[in-house]
Amino acid sequence: MYTVLDKDTIEMEIVPLIPKTKRGFPPTVPLVEIVNAILYKLKTGVQWNQLPVKTLFEGESLTWNTVHYHYRKWCLSGILKQSWIEPQEGARPFKCGLRRESYTSDKRW
Repeated sequence: MYTVLDKDTIEMEIVPLIPKTKRGFPPTVPLVEIVNAILYKLKTGVQWNQLPVKTLFEGESLTWNTVHYHYRKWCLSGILKQSWIEPQEGARPFKCGLRRESYTSDKRW
């Protein structure tokens, strides 16, 4: 599995800010893996339909459409902005040393 950030970093700093689904089915894979796939797309700039989902997910993999659905849903509701850009006020780096501003090149949030 390819990881952009450490799994623990995503789990402790990003996933708690994502609300649980109120309707519909819960995701079949952990949110950590979905967030990792979104970060991979934003970091590499790969097209959504070229996202290497088989290498990004452990066990059952999602389609690129599902990853894009979560990205779009979280962008429209402001969750990604809340969990990624707003904590930059202190501009503290992640525990792995990666700074948040290195991923803010996609201005469509």
